[in-house]
Amino acid sequence: MQLGVSNLVIVHSTGVYSHSVSWCQCPGAEKAWHLHLMKARLFPTSITHPRSAFTFNVLDNFLIDALECKTSAMSFYQKLCWFTNNAFPDKIPVSNFI
Repeated sequence: MQLGVSNLVIVHSTGVYSHSVSWCQCPGAEKAWHLHLMKARLFPTSITHPRSAFTFNVLDNFLIDALECKTSAMSFYQKLCWFTNNAFPDKIPVSNFI
């Protein structure tokens, strides 16, 4: 990993995406990457070395689906895979990192 740069898997209500992220290296800037993500309305999967994050929007959607439709987390994730690639939802390469 380069200084201040990493690949990040972002799970949004429209699908699962992989992005290259440049972390702020400014003097006096927050060094905790997870706080950078929270300020951007992304919920990190780790506070020590986040490799993936969920948007607050997808977390809200999952909550509604789970409460009202009794949707399991696996079924919800499979739905997101279909949104990402409806021809081959099982071929999403970033799904191995979540």
